[in-house]
Amino acid sequence: MEESYIDLLHRATEYAHSLGVKYIDIRLEDRFSTNVSIRKKYSEEALTTHTVGAGVRVLYDGAWGFSSVEVISSESLISAVKDALGMARSISLSKKKASHIASSEAYREYVKADVKKNPLDVSLEEKVRMAIEVDKIVLEKEEIKDDRIRYSEGVYKKFFVNSEGTEIVIEGTQILLSIYVAAERGGVITPAYDRISKTAGFEAFDMKDPFELAREVSARAVRLLDATVPKGGLATAVLDHDLLGLIVHEAFGHTAEADLVMSGTVLTGKIGQQVASPLVTIIDSPGPSYAFGWVPYDDEGVKARDVIIVEKGILKEFMHTRETAAEMGASPTGNGRAQDYRHGPLVRMRNTYMAPGDWDPEEIIQETRDGFYLKGGLHGQADSNGEFMFAVQEAWKIENGKLVKPYRGVTVSGLAIDVLRSVDAVGKDLKIDSPGFCGKGQWVPVDGGGPHIRCKIIVGGGMR
Repeated sequence: MEESYIDLLHRATEYAHSLGVKYIDIRLEDRFSTNVSIRKKYSEEALTTHTVGAGVRVLYDGAWGFSSVEVISSESLISAVKDALGMARSISLSKKKASHIASSEAYREYVKADVKKNPLDVSLEEKVRMAIEVDKIVLEKEEIKDDRIRYSEGVYKKFFVNSEGTEIVIEGTQILLSIYVAAERGGVITPAYDRISKTAGFEAFDMKDPFELAREVSARAVRLLDATVPKGGLATAVLDHDLLGLIVHEAFGHTAEADLVMSGTVLTGKIGQQVASPLVTIIDSPGPSYAFGWVPYDDEGVKARDVIIVEKGILKEFMHTRETAAEMGASPTGNGRAQDYRHGPLVRMRNTYMAPGDWDPEEIIQETRDGFYLKGGLHGQADSNGEFMFAVQEAWKIENGKLVKPYRGVTVSGLAIDVLRSVDAVGKDLKIDSPGFCGKGQWVPVDGGGPHIRCKIIVGGGMR
């Protein structure tokens, strides 16, 4: 079937060429998905789906046309080519500025994720049983009044062909188990959240025990019921990898996506300028291979590479699609990503993290006289200026190098550039394990993180 898929895609591109199309690409996806949702002892969802579809994208006379189909055949793909070409012709008549794409090397490669236990070989019943047992464990503590346990997986093959000779097949598996709980006592509510999420198979649960994680999450929520809310203000803080990953992605990374840069962000026009402490290097990477945002080739067939956004505090480059690269005189970076075959690619992050330094993480806390230790992010918001506010899962007061008092309901806020400029200690303990789905009109899996760092940040209380 794979060869026939590839043959069909080549046949459609050849047909487009016969119509005078200079550039066309076709993405075909074959995906099996499973979703299980348990809440407070009740099953809300347990289903497996199989979807196949293709998206056809044509660049004609400086305009893009796009069409997608769910039935895969020579006739349906040729029809999609005609529809995409018709759309491009219509748009080109009124388009004031022609679209162009930067050159990209043509590749022919089959890439397969490292999966040891294919989830398709595990029954739906076993997956449901695991989610039910996790739910049962978190509800053992009487203070837990609400919980949401979600298991999902995607086992996919992506086929990409374009008119330049690129032919890519990617076989991958993404797996996710998320645990959210809320404890309550005397009108005080404390949430806690964690997840196991990787590009991997069912062996992900051998590497990290879901039942032990359930105990940790529920214990954290209950423990925080006895904590107090801190006084707000600018403070010295040590951040763990998860909270740092949230700030680096949401408050800084989006401001370095080229399409947003061209619209205007805090980083527009600042290439070559110092935007962070000399201790700070920030990278958006297609790997490592286990990361939730693993992207060996992007959805434009570009071989993905590391993007060194910031190197030793200096802004070096932005993340690009082929179109934004052409417009800004840069090279494509492999950041053209689409939610699925029904969408065209946009500039999107993959696995965005801060590079490690040379401090032991324990030493960072020990060398902090007065401040906070902040662990884990929950939710929040950020804008194109890098201004942000995020909820923190767990916070501790640091006095003379020791953790002395826990806090609940903690928030952090500020400007990402100000926070990054204030970094004065970066740990050795790089951890890329801050996975999630990023929304930008489309949802794509991403990951990130970093080491422990110390910085100045506005710490407040009251956000849940």
